[in-house]
Amino acid sequence: MRDREIDSFIASDLLRHRKNLPWKQNASSPGCWERPYLIDNYITRAHAENRRLEESRELATLRDAVECELAHLPSTKQRLWLAEYRFLEKLMSFRQLVVYAPAFLTLSRIMPKKMVFCRREVVHRYLKLNSLPKTPYMEKLSRQFVRSSVLLFPAEKLVPAADKFIRLAVRSADQSKKQNRHRVAILLRSHQMMSDKEICERFQCEEIYFDELALLAELADHYRLTIEDIFRVSAEEINRFWDIQY
Repeated sequence: MRDREIDSFIASDLLRHRKNLPWKQNASSPGCWERPYLIDNYITRAHAENRRLEESRELATLRDAVECELAHLPSTKQRLWLAEYRFLEKLMSFRQLVVYAPAFLTLSRIMPKKMVFCRREVVHRYLKLNSLPKTPYMEKLSRQFVRSSVLLFPAEKLVPAADKFIRLAVRSADQSKKQNRHRVAILLRSHQMMSDKEICERFQCEEIYFDELALLAELADHYRLTIEDIFRVSAEEINRFWDIQY
């Protein structure tokens, strides 16, 4: 067997899902900004789009229910909050939206339109105080965070959430092939070293876990990771990688 075939076999073996994991009942879903790094390439974008297509029927049903509730609002508020919900659909999975929808509807009833835009401005100005990388990708991320933060975080948590986003953006700024390849290697090694309990705490439910493994398999193949790439990752690198507060 050739070395490349051995490498492929082992990489595939590392990504096999574990059975009978102790998943919690009614566990919450991780937030859309709760990741150690962001990897942006055609693989991750296609994976996200395919997931949306697979969930399209469920998303449409949930959207109809949300629109029905928003129909009771005055027309100007209705248009605003419908646009905000459709925006969140692009950032969140169906599972995340199902969990968040009741809070979103409550917010639509109690938050004035002016407050939405004022809080956006506060977050926008706060981000401008920090030296975020000036790239199209970072600018797009910043716009998405500013708009979504007002919907996802209460006022007292806006600045802490913005601080965490700034760290995420800085850590994810380098989207070179070399950096993303190494990030995928760390993720693969992490999965192998995690205990069953750690996997359940990290991914909350089997559906999210399976989706992550499927994406990692695509990325590992895309970057042609070898056994040396994976096992060269140190425990210190893994700890730093997952330290979102770093």
